[in-house]
Amino acid sequence: MAVVSLDTVFKEELSTIESWFRNRLEAERTAALYSLLQHSSQVQIRFFITVLQQMAKKDPVGALLSP
Repeated sequence: MAVVSLDTVFKEELSTIESWFRNRLEAERTAALYSLLQHSSQVQIRFFITVLQQMAKKDPVGALLSP
């Protein structure tokens, strides 16, 4: 995640969300991400696309699954 100056309350909330997310099944994580993406701005969507493309380049299994 990018380094950002965050207030303490937000850091605690983010930590709670991350913990909740880690403890979900893959299908639940997918549904949660999809729901959150539905509320994202165009700038945020472009950011996510860039991050996902970079992550895909680092994933050796992803290369096998790509067309």
